[in-house]
Amino acid sequence: MNKRIQLITLLTSIISSTTANASEVLEMENRQHAKLNYWNCYMASDAYERKNKVENGILPQVVFDGDIKPTNIEMEMALSKTPAFSVAVIHKGKLDWSATWGNLKRSGDQADCSSLFQAGSLAKPLTVLAAMRIKTAGHIDFDSDVNTYLSSYQLPVGRQTSENPVTLSNLFSHTSGVTRGGYAGYTKKEPIPSDQQIVLGEAPTNSPKVEVSNSPGLALAYSGGGYTVAEIALQDKLRKPFETIMNEWLITPLGMKQAEFTMPLPDDRHPYTASGHQMDGTIVPGGWNNYPEQAAAGLWATATDLAMFLIEMHKGYNGESNIFTQSNIRELLDNPIQNHVYGFRQIANGDQVFLTHYGGTVGYRAGMTLNLQTGDGAVFLSNSDNASNLGEAFLSSVSRAYNWPVFQGEKVKRKAYSSEELKSLAGTYVFPEQGWEVSVAYEHNILKFDFPAGNRLPLVMIPIESKYREFVHETGVHAYFDGVGPDMKIKLFGQTGLRQSIKK
Repeated sequence: MNKRIQLITLLTSIISSTTANASEVLEMENRQHAKLNYWNCYMASDAYERKNKVENGILPQVVFDGDIKPTNIEMEMALSKTPAFSVAVIHKGKLDWSATWGNLKRSGDQADCSSLFQAGSLAKPLTVLAAMRIKTAGHIDFDSDVNTYLSSYQLPVGRQTSENPVTLSNLFSHTSGVTRGGYAGYTKKEPIPSDQQIVLGEAPTNSPKVEVSNSPGLALAYSGGGYTVAEIALQDKLRKPFETIMNEWLITPLGMKQAEFTMPLPDDRHPYTASGHQMDGTIVPGGWNNYPEQAAAGLWATATDLAMFLIEMHKGYNGESNIFTQSNIRELLDNPIQNHVYGFRQIANGDQVFLTHYGGTVGYRAGMTLNLQTGDGAVFLSNSDNASNLGEAFLSSVSRAYNWPVFQGEKVKRKAYSSEELKSLAGTYVFPEQGWEVSVAYEHNILKFDFPAGNRLPLVMIPIESKYREFVHETGVHAYFDGVGPDMKIKLFGQTGLRQSIKK
């Protein structure tokens, strides 16, 4: 080899080595930068005892005769076939601690506080608060006819009038009269419809056409479709995709590091995303469904992201936020309807009011609550259809550990019923307005409630001491019977069912 070739070889080796080292340094810097944009689990210096009480103080919603001892979160996860459970607890307006148990999917990688979960309907209050900021900036009016903001679509004529139009205010508060119901989502193999196809009920959408079936402003009626109409209105008015609007007006200003409305979820988020699981413990095909109805159900988040949202709401309530004005938050509390305000449920004890919201998509259950006055609150996220009861038990455990006046659960006494009395209550009950059918069967001296629609597991209901013929399940489901024979009625979930047949 001559000297010239040797020199070229040496220079090539040096350049290659330098390039490799530079690439390694760049990759390390990118990893460090990315880590700054992920949440780590957190615990305040004095929070250990409170966290321990919550984690190991899990009880059912209903305790019969004081005969049940507390268990811990991981035991309850195993019983409910919940692979991952992620939480954040807020105390006096600050994050007190956050934690995650379990795996991204059964027998998969360990989940942590940076793991993403579908948050379902928790998308709705985030959308409301973003819209309030947009209103404060003068871009929209909550009380104007929503059609004035719609250019790609017009809400069809229904029960609204020019004197009583559908507005953003009643779309957000579920009082618009727009078609009831939520969304089922789309598997990863299915095409994703546009917002306009969704509200028009056109292929490939799997939900009915959005219609104004009742007069606006008269009654509370949950409507995912109403939020999709509002989603289109915001996009048409601001001429931007919905995920961009939410990033600009809410997620980035609040410092929600990982919250995401982009649909479908970007590929680079998949490695740390918790897969959804069905009631039998099997994974949702493809890991999760897509929800193009972003304002209604399209939120991905961590528990800490949602805690940041609640903390800023508390600051706004006290006039201490640079994001939410005090009037933004006070407006939430105006004109409650059946203890609901802009989709939040008001759970109160005296002057202590907790704004609470729950969410559920296929394979996921979520919830959050906040006391605006005290700044106490909590968030839970899970990747199982079975996790609603675990979420409620977590909130109850937080309540006991932090001395909240709500979510404490119930203590009841069993009541003895004869077999004949129990048999007299059995039958099939139909709820005409809701389209429900509930079978009440007598088996081995107990009553079992079955929901053929498949959205609930059969419940063994226990009679309790009460001035009514009252039965309760340990998850807090109550049933009340009234009447005799074929005129028997049942009150369940606040609705009344009529007996159609008697089981013998």
